[in-house]
Amino acid sequence: MNNHASLIIIFIPILLAGCGSDKIQPRYTDFLTDSIPSQESFNSTVTFSDSGKVKAVLLAGRIRVFAKQNITFVDSGAKVDFYSNDMVVSTLTARKGKIYDITKDVEVYDSVKIVSTDGTVLSTEKLYWINKTRRIKSDDFVYIKTGDQDIKGYGFESDPNLKNYVIYRVSGEIKGE
Repeated sequence: MNNHASLIIIFIPILLAGCGSDKIQPRYTDFLTDSIPSQESFNSTVTFSDSGKVKAVLLAGRIRVFAKQNITFVDSGAKVDFYSNDMVVSTLTARKGKIYDITKDVEVYDSVKIVSTDGTVLSTEKLYWINKTRRIKSDDFVYIKTGDQDIKGYGFESDPNLKNYVIYRVSGEIKGE
């Protein structure tokens, strides 16, 4: 008997044993379906309103909705214009963000900047919009520049138009006349 015939005789019983009627079912996982958004859009504009009044307008490079997790991701750049009495009061820009769909709270991060209509500029790396209180806040380093002040600190809370804000652990300079 040659070597090829010997190998065939050895492997045929192994192959036949593997062809039984007991099939092994692969373990079910939601990994693939959980990582695929239920909705996705590119270069989108989303208008947020309350009782027919525009509150904010979002422009985003990409929006991905994960309905099962109740989270919406915004990336590829985001810009939000905040409105009060039909007028833009401030503009927020960031590279990425996350919307918690149930609470409507928002987390933005990576080069976050808010510019109010009076010229006040806030810069930080992470910022939260708390929908219930209608306030913005950050626990990270923040830098605020106004006409006569450069304020730095860790921790921040404000209204969306940067009129009434609090900075925790503050340092900075006030320019005198």
